[in-house]
Amino acid sequence: MWGWGRSMRRSDRRPPQSFRDFSLQFHQDLELVHPGFLSGFPGSLHGLYESFRQQHGDRAVRELAAYFGRLLADEHVHLESLWFRKSSADLVLSEAALRRMFEDFAAWAASPQ
Repeated sequence: MWGWGRSMRRSDRRPPQSFRDFSLQFHQDLELVHPGFLSGFPGSLHGLYESFRQQHGDRAVRELAAYFGRLLADEHVHLESLWFRKSSADLVLSEAALRRMFEDFAAWAASPQ
């Protein structure tokens, strides 16, 4: 199914500004700083996450981690479709890669810094 799914409330499905900021920075930084990022999960993107924290603050990190948590908890959300339609990145990622990245980000955000 290529839809977002219907189990999340409409307000929960709308990506917060932090999602757009993260995806834009992700796209801009990925090729320059983190080539081959998918081969090194988990932990290969922690530098990018920390850069996001420095640019956008702890509040944006918490907001984004909570949003990723809601997405990951909803079995009806199609992550590829969401990323393609709502992110600021031009890079197409697979469902599995997005799930790994969202899980990795949430784990990083929850760890003591």
